Amino acid sequence: MPNAPALEPFFLIIADYDQGFFCVEGPMTDDRPWKDAALNARAHERSIECGPFGPDREALATDYHRDRKLAGVPPGSILRPRR
Repeated sequence: MPNAPALEPFFLIIADYDQGFFCVEGPMTDDRPWKDAALNARAHERSIECGPFGPDREALATDYHRDRKLAGVPPGSILRPRR
């Protein structure tokens, strides 16, 4: 998963396993703000996961929903990273 700024924009799955939701954030070239927000949420007893990532929002969402059976929610519904 990208940790440093990437050259090509990508989309990132954010999943909340406590609520049973996921969203697709992006496009972005740096996932650090999202990883930091997820780390902070986990420190407050939330079951949040970042990833996987990919170049196509729709394909990423379709595959994740099929594999994990979580409901999709709009971007920004689970985490809001500091900018």
